[in-house]
Amino acid sequence: MTITEGKRGAGSVTANPTRGVRIERVPEKSLRHTEAGRIGLPLRVVDNGVAVADGELVLTHDEAAGMRLELDRLLVTAEGGAA
Repeated sequence: MTITEGKRGAGSVTANPTRGVRIERVPEKSLRHTEAGRIGLPLRVVDNGVAVADGELVLTHDEAAGMRLELDRLLVTAEGGAA
């Protein structure tokens, strides 16, 4: 899903990868440990299907662990299990 900015000023949600601004994982790059021991998640900004910039979300161990818990909860919920 992505948020696109329309003439209304508010964003609209679309699953169309060629429309709007998206932030996606960089498929050819793996997660990595930074020199400071944090976890780097490679991301790419895509505008209307065109990659415009790569960057990295850097998380502490605690932040990454918290994100994992949230992802696990959402995955279980999506599979129809108990949250």
